[in-house]
Amino acid sequence: MGKLNPMVDMELDDEDKLDAAMPIPMPVKPDYPFGLRICLTEKELEKLDLDHSEAFYGGTVHGHFMGRITNIDAGEGENGPRCRIEIQIERLAIESEDDEE
Repeated sequence: MGKLNPMVDMELDDEDKLDAAMPIPMPVKPDYPFGLRICLTEKELEKLDLDHSEAFYGGTVHGHFMGRITNIDAGEGENGPRCRIEIQIERLAIESEDDEE
């Protein structure tokens, strides 16, 4: 896989949005594949030293990807604070870590 490639927009084209791979009828087809979503809970946010209260719907984040926050669920649970932030990956770049060794 070599060096880090430039980020590529992962948006589905119109034909893919109409693809029969989505077995249930949907009034609005998604712009990006569902498999390109990540969810971070309070445990992951703590490891990343991030505060969920600074997240907002539609906010853009950066890793080796660009993503948009699509859902925030935070509150108090039986065992204390709980949080889940969902991010739709929109642009992605991949590199092989094996080549660096």
